[in-house]
Amino acid sequence: MQPVVVYDGDCGICEASAGWIIDHIPGIEVVSHYQYGLSHIGAVWYVTDAGRLEGAVAVSAILKMAHSRVYRAIGLIIGLPGIIFIAGLVYSLVARNRRHISRLLGMNACGLPPR
Repeated sequence: MQPVVVYDGDCGICEASAGWIIDHIPGIEVVSHYQYGLSHIGAVWYVTDAGRLEGAVAVSAILKMAHSRVYRAIGLIIGLPGIIFIAGLVYSLVARNRRHISRLLGMNACGLPPR
């Protein structure tokens, strides 16, 4: 199975991140939660034959798939014990406030019409 990234299709930050993944990490299918058959999603998913990772752990795994050594190194660092805990806290903070952050950055924000 080709790895799949499932993101929140209503979130500006998530849509921008999905575009970045498409541009920088070949070999991963990227789909919105709607395309995956979900009505909502609380964190990015990284789905492989081995199972599903969510949030900061998923981000670490996704970055480890990049062709760029720099992005792979960032993925490895994020996944280190202790760092992954902090990354999880930061991810949760951003995820809880993604609507507000998206609006502040001038992006579509969770159900708002496109600008």
